[in-house]
Amino acid sequence: MPVELTWDSPAVFYDGSASWDGFASSTKTAMNNTKAVINFDTYTAPELGPIAQIIHDKMLLNALIFTDPTVTMVDLQTLTTTYDQKLLARASRAKADVIAFNEAREALEDALTRLGNYVNSVALGDPAVVEKSGFPSYSTEHEPDENPPTAPTNLRVTQGELSGSFTARYKPDRRNSSNEVQTCTGDPNSEADWHTKGIFLGSRADLDGFTPGIVVWVRVRTVGRKGVMGSWSDPAQIRVV
Repeated sequence: MPVELTWDSPAVFYDGSASWDGFASSTKTAMNNTKAVINFDTYTAPELGPIAQIIHDKMLLNALIFTDPTVTMVDLQTLTTTYDQKLLARASRAKADVIAFNEAREALEDALTRLGNYVNSVALGDPAVVEKSGFPSYSTEHEPDENPPTAPTNLRVTQGELSGSFTARYKPDRRNSSNEVQTCTGDPNSEADWHTKGIFLGSRADLDGFTPGIVVWVRVRTVGRKGVMGSWSDPAQIRVV
């Protein structure tokens, strides 16, 4: 018999499994179908650094789960910092700077691939464990679909309980999906003003740390198979209190 699900505080994820119809499978193996992305070729240069930083921060936060990573968090931070520096230097278009950036990207992608394989060996398909690693993920429940996911719809933002916080809710096209959320406090028409706040499992993201009184724009997109990124949703805005 299916078991009715309950919500974790603060209502971000389902307990036990993640099923949109509100019921969990009666067998444990049915939920073990989530994998961390291990191929980062499809990420653009500005996207890769923030994703690596999120992975570093979440794996460090959950070190009791990921006790023996194949790349230390110190090394990952060094690779991420170096990558960000080389990305900025590449703007000169000097041959030496371009080569240095390519080498930094290759080193960072290699580290993320090794870490992703390690996360998969620890998680054994459990979506909750994969989410704690910070890695974008995909489901193996259905036939692989490597097409970019369609943009999430019905993006709504509401004030949070704490000053400087708010909640974004949206409807991804794919079940049990990981979704990248970006915010902008400047010009929403300028890509440089958008910044990744995190990758969230499901259809809700709780965001904080904003200055009360400012206007924040929000957009979201879904992480597809092998890290193929979907289209951005239409942006929404909120004045944070």
